[in-house]
Amino acid sequence: MKNLTYLAIALLIVACQPAKRGEEKPNEEASYRAPDHHSASLTKVLDAHGGYEQWSKMKSLSYSKGNEFTITNLRNRKILVESPNQTIGFDGTDVWVSPDSMDASRARFYHNLFFYFYSMPFVVGDPGAFYEDVEPRELKGKTLNGIKISYGENVGDAPDDNYILWYDPETNKMEWLMYTVTYNSGEPSNSYNLIKYDRWGEVNGLLLPKAIQWHQFENDSVGEMRDEVLFENIEITQEPPADSLFVMPKDAQIAPM
Repeated sequence: MKNLTYLAIALLIVACQPAKRGEEKPNEEASYRAPDHHSASLTKVLDAHGGYEQWSKMKSLSYSKGNEFTITNLRNRKILVESPNQTIGFDGTDVWVSPDSMDASRARFYHNLFFYFYSMPFVVGDPGAFYEDVEPRELKGKTLNGIKISYGENVGDAPDDNYILWYDPETNKMEWLMYTVTYNSGEPSNSYNLIKYDRWGEVNGLLLPKAIQWHQFENDSVGEMRDEVLFENIEITQEPPADSLFVMPKDAQIAPM
């Protein structure tokens, strides 16, 4: 009994000791450190949109696109895309589709497609990206600076995709995005699609788009707008979404690679 009493007193003394200098408390957020792989040009663009430090604090992003609602955990990129006829999710391992009667052949391609477009320019700050300044060019009568983004092997589902981010040389704000699509072919491509970013608005300290517009782009020439997607009910917060949102339900099927 005496030994147990001494043990209890010792444990109490240890528990009451102040933390040593330099020791981190449990659950304490690590201080921000700018990613080493970011280029100077990309950093200027990110700063013009609120800064990568502010983006790094965020854990949840959600928005509505027509009758489709999307919510993403920004830390692990788990995602849920709900529409009237089906739900697509990514649980960290598998992309799934509910109900299992729906065609799931393109679900893996689609599940994070609009998340990547919407989250520009921050999403190209991910690890594994490489940056190259390209010659300025004119788009719709305005000369813009450009950054080409490519990826290392085995980064994402389509590592051969390339992006060129075009930004205003005075404000450093993003205006256009060129991108290639290699998901279906698996082969590198020099054929670019073109998106105009429009109606930027501040949400929790970050500039996020309210509209993105696809333009015709043939023979390196910009044509008319052919499609526009509007985003509403935009929320980005430091509170993570519930992990239960992304769990595959019983009536779901796993999307093929």
